[in-house]
Amino acid sequence: MATKGAKSASVDFTYLNDAKLEKGKKKVKEQAETTWKGPSHKERREEAASEKVSKVMKKRSADKGEKVSIKKKIGAVVAIVFMCGVGLFQFFEAVFGALSGDGITVLDVQDTAKLKDVLFGGEPWLVYCVNNQTQNQRLPKVLEDSARTLSRNIGLHVGVLNCWDPTESGRSVAQRFKFREKPPLTFLVANGNKPRTMNLPGVTKAEEIEKKAKPALKLETHRIDSLKRWPTHCTSRRTCVVIGHKQVSQRDSALKIIRPLMESHRSLSVVTLDTSFWSLKLDEEVLKRRPPQVKGSYRADVLCLNRDDGAKGNNTHHGDFLQELDSRSASSFMTACEKREDLVKIGVPPRIKAKSKKPKKVNVPPPPKPPRKAPAPPPRPKDPRSSGGSSRANVDQVGSRAKMEAAAAEEALFEAVEEDEGVDGLQPRTSAGS
Repeated sequence: MATKGAKSASVDFTYLNDAKLEKGKKKVKEQAETTWKGPSHKERREEAASEKVSKVMKKRSADKGEKVSIKKKIGAVVAIVFMCGVGLFQFFEAVFGALSGDGITVLDVQDTAKLKDVLFGGEPWLVYCVNNQTQNQRLPKVLEDSARTLSRNIGLHVGVLNCWDPTESGRSVAQRFKFREKPPLTFLVANGNKPRTMNLPGVTKAEEIEKKAKPALKLETHRIDSLKRWPTHCTSRRTCVVIGHKQVSQRDSALKIIRPLMESHRSLSVVTLDTSFWSLKLDEEVLKRRPPQVKGSYRADVLCLNRDDGAKGNNTHHGDFLQELDSRSASSFMTACEKREDLVKIGVPPRIKAKSKKPKKVNVPPPPKPPRKAPAPPPRPKDPRSSGGSSRANVDQVGSRAKMEAAAAEEALFEAVEEDEGVDGLQPRTSAGS
């Protein structure tokens, strides 16, 4: 028992009051408080500033690297262009052409609106004709290579059309324009004129096609100097602009305004008509639209004539007059004429005829009076010795003289008439008493 009590008394609890232990406890406590509270405001500001500086430095380093990279790329491209020259541009052009097509339009014969625009719209088109046997064959190389060049240089579009298939009207394009019955066939149409065929065999360059096409693309005005030219250049066309004038100066002033607008209105046929010689029959409703002429400043009349498709009888055309002869008004007028807008129906066919001219009054001088006859001598007494034959001789002498005088009078009457007088240089000859 005594031994057990001795062991219990020997336990030492002094370590609990050790100074080192207290110091350690204090340090742990401070660290725990710091971790729980987080960094101070000052520390957070310093940390944020440090991160910002780091980001700016990284960005500058990246931009510098990109600039160097772009400069290297540009230098490389310049070096390649310098080394390759024209060949590189041709390569890029070929790639661009492959991506965007060859510039050739495939025309559908059943698309009536598009087909009318190609054939009658006035824009220049070069149409290559195919049929059921040739439509899957390759096009001529000159067309594939030149289509974009022709469009860029002279505004000539290239199209492919089955010219022997029936259109909406039941006739094919080849029948409509009396073309050949099978390929090969290529035709050119422009300015609202009738198509003209073009031979492609032997043509290898775009310049050769341009040379063949340019005459058909030329814009012209037509002077009406015969009855035949009136329907050819005006009333048989879908749209026509008539410049009516009495003086050459009036015509030239109007053409100075109209000609620059013809390039953008190729379907319009422009004609000039001398109204001092020709008279044009129009409906009263259209004549009401004619602008009044100002005394002392007369100008040409500009008239739009539009033929109705398939119209027969008297009501075949619509028309209207240009109100103000200036560039702005003329541009709007030609646009409306081309689109068939704001036109008045004409109740009579617009025909022309030469104005009748009264023949000049010819004053024919009277024929000269025949010379007075000398008084006949008194009859001589009959000589019983004279024979009857001498008497008959005297009678024949007097009769011959009368015939000579009558012939002289007739000759003077014909000489008094001038042959160059009257209509067409012919004038009927009349007697003195007429």
